[in-house]
Amino acid sequence: MAYDCGGDSGFFKGFLFGGLIGAVVALLLAPKTGREMREDISRRSRELKEDVELKLEQAVKRAEDILTESRQRLENFKDEATSSLKDLEETATSKYTESKEAIKNENGRIKDAIHAGVAAYKDEKESKP
Repeated sequence: MAYDCGGDSGFFKGFLFGGLIGAVVALLLAPKTGREMREDISRRSRELKEDVELKLEQAVKRAEDILTESRQRLENFKDEATSSLKDLEETATSKYTESKEAIKNENGRIKDAIHAGVAAYKDEKESKP
């Protein structure tokens, strides 16, 4: 089972911590004079600082890339949603117009049927004594 240290941040922290511990242990166990040890500590500190600065630059660059990509995706989603909404509005308007026209036609047919029924009733009533 893999242990997740929190993504890139966990890896970065582990890298720094492991590097620091390794450097200190190596310096303490090496048989050197005080001055040599201080020089080694100073050199390792500079190297570690450079590594940290490099990793930080890479992390900032990656964050900027992710932010740019996220903004682009959001813009694309917005464009697609706007287009879909416009299409939906056009379809709804078209259906409304068609329905309104159909109701108007049906009203005319109903009126014609009522008039025909009334006329038939009058004719039937007049033909009976």
